[in-house]
Amino acid sequence: GMFADALTMSVDGADAITVRLRAHKAGRLSEMLAVSSRITRAEAYSGSNALMDVALRFNGQGGAVISGVGFELYQNQPNPFVHKTLIGFHLPEAAEATLTVYDETGRVLFTQKGQYGKGYNAVAIDRALLNTMGVMYYKLETATDAATKMMIQTR
Repeated sequence: GMFADALTMSVDGADAITVRLRAHKAGRLSEMLAVSSRITRAEAYSGSNALMDVALRFNGQGGAVISGVGFELYQNQPNPFVHKTLIGFHLPEAAEATLTVYDETGRVLFTQKGQYGKGYNAVAIDRALLNTMGVMYYKLETATDAATKMMIQTR
């Protein structure tokens, strides 16, 4: 499907696909395009149905650049939420990660530290764990990456 800032696709039986793009401004495609699991999971399957990684290959004068799905923190779903929400994230490799939820003043409301696998992971949050309403922020940290997003809890 086509979205304001994303294109999703599914291809059956192909080892590789070619995408032709028309530039509307100067720049490097390798800095403008990325594989993401934000809308649909970025995954491929071999002939024996083994899960494989998806990557983009950019051929240029300096050689080829390979870009796959990296560290990503997704918007919680649903947002705003009433009772429960799910915070999804993608890790390029299995890693220890800490998810922290805090209010607008920076007061920590919830922390969960754990070992998570390579690929898509998610943490379910129940409003009873937060003991507050309104605007909150959540941050995911690993040894090498960190990202923060905002969420809203309503009645």
